Amino acid sequence: MTRIDIEIPKKILYTSKFTIEQEDINHAKHMGNERILIKANQIRTNFYAHLQLADVDWEKGEGTILANHAIKYVSEGFLGDTVECQVGVQALTECSFDLVFHFIKNNTKTLAIVRSGCVYFNYHEKRIKELPNSFIEAFQL
Repeated sequence: MTRIDIEIPKKILYTSKFTIEQEDINHAKHMGNERILIKANQIRTNFYAHLQLADVDWEKGEGTILANHAIKYVSEGFLGDTVECQVGVQALTECSFDLVFHFIKNNTKTLAIVRSGCVYFNYHEKRIKELPNSFIEAFQL
């Protein structure tokens, strides 16, 4: 099996915390693998709000879309574990970027690392579009 490696950004732009709840637990009595992606998507929304960025601007008909995800599971999460998620940006281009989510459980061990490839998109024209300056300035890489 080929293992993926996701580099953790040096610059963290946002941090969020949550506690693993019963709804996150699967039949094997640990956090379900799909829950990491659900949490990453919730945190992405909060990350954009924190930086005062619009995920989607319906007036202009444009916004970010997710092109891909990569997840590296490192350890198990259990009911009641406290998880901190650190968010950074990598691979910034004129029309795309990667968000990296580093999930750390109980302040000691990596739970998972998620990389989400984001592309700026015009919904009316159904095509990729250049990132607005607001994104580039907010990321300050």
